[in-house]
Amino acid sequence: MRTADTYTFARTAMLASTAAVLSVIEGMLPELPVPGARLGLANLPVMTAVSTMSLGSGLCVALFKAFIALITRGPVAGAMSLSGSVLSTLVMWAVISFDRNKLGFVGIGVLGAVSHNMGQFAVSLFIIGAAVDFYLPYLIIMAVFTGAFIGFVNSIIVPVLFRANKKYLKNKGEQR
Repeated sequence: MRTADTYTFARTAMLASTAAVLSVIEGMLPELPVPGARLGLANLPVMTAVSTMSLGSGLCVALFKAFIALITRGPVAGAMSLSGSVLSTLVMWAVISFDRNKLGFVGIGVLGAVSHNMGQFAVSLFIIGAAVDFYLPYLIIMAVFTGAFIGFVNSIIVPVLFRANKKYLKNKGEQR
C-alpha cells in the first residue's frame, strides 16, 4: 500500500471512530426542544471527511456511523442513520464539488442537516406512515440551527486539518 493510501485510510478510520464516539456522547446529552432531534455531532466527521478528503471517505465514515447506530440502538436507528447519513453525505459532496465558497461551511452544514432529516423522514414514513407528516416542519427548523452549528465548527476544524496535512507532507518530503 502506498504512503498516500495508508494516510487516507488512517484519516478515514480516525474520523469514523470519532463519529462513533460523538454519537455515543450525543446520546448522553439532554434532548433538544423537538423530540428525537439531535445536535448532529456525529455528522461533523462525515462533513470533515467530505470536505478534506473524498466522497468515498465521507461515505465510509457515514456507513460506519450507521453501523454503530445499528448495533447500539437497533435496526430502526440503524436504518434512519444510514438513510440520513448517506443522503447528507451525497448532498454535501455535491455542494462542495460545485462550489464550496458560495455557501461556505455553514450553508453546507445546513443543507447536510436538512437532507439528513429528509432521509430519516423517508424511513419514518415507510415505517410509521403519514402520521409523521406534521413533524417535518419542526425537523427542518431544527436542522437549520443544528446544521449551522456543525458547519461553523467545521469551518474551524478544516483549516487546521489542511495546515496539519501540509506540515505532514512537507516533513514526509524532507525524510526522503
